[in-house]
Amino acid sequence: MHLLTLTTQVLRDPDAVAGSGDDHALARLAPPLLVLAVGGAAVLGLAVGASAGPLQSVYAAVKLPALFLVPPLVVLPLVHTFAEACGVSVPWSRLGIATLAGLARSGLLAAAAAPVLWLPFSLDAEYHLAVLAFVATFGLVALPALATLSRAVPTGGRLRWVAVLGTLAMLGLVTAQTGWLLRPFVARPAGVVAFLRPVESDIFSAIGATTRSATGDYDDDWQPRGSGLNRTVRE
Repeated sequence: MHLLTLTTQVLRDPDAVAGSGDDHALARLAPPLLVLAVGGAAVLGLAVGASAGPLQSVYAAVKLPALFLVPPLVVLPLVHTFAEACGVSVPWSRLGIATLAGLARSGLLAAAAAPVLWLPFSLDAEYHLAVLAFVATFGLVALPALATLSRAVPTGGRLRWVAVLGTLAMLGLVTAQTGWLLRPFVARPAGVVAFLRPVESDIFSAIGATTRSATGDYDDDWQPRGSGLNRTVRE
């Protein structure tokens, strides 16, 4: 299938792409779907990192595609096993192509959102507001991928809804924490641009601290303890 034709189909009817989930279709569609997902995520990464300079743009353009791809690789075996335990049989080929179709659609939406984020970032938006804007944007563009995957779970079975909710919960949690570990967004104004930052706390406490800081409450502003990868010692 031509890449432009596939792009149109992914945007208009991703379920039709996901529905062609046999081994032959997976082998044929996986490469172009990956191109759409990775390319779109990289464009958003370039826009997000632009405010901190070219190096941060390159880092973010590498980390955002990783944020798209790592959580499904970790979670899909669990999703398949959990669905089977709920009495819902999901073929691996169907699960794989539905995931790729959802990621491709989210990647295209991420590329479309890139100029929207780039404008305030280029105008030196306040750091904490910029982080919250990125988190909100990523959450919105990720929703179509979750929706496409949930609709790929076959109908039937009394516990289908449990399988769907479990799928969404596992992917949501792993994606959120992976995003916190990679942190593919703007660097702190006084921070050193680094590919990976020190690991501290978790995504939920970090968002809470960032939200408080964005409203002017800096008493409990999160700061790394200076341990882990790329440790930075400041005078």
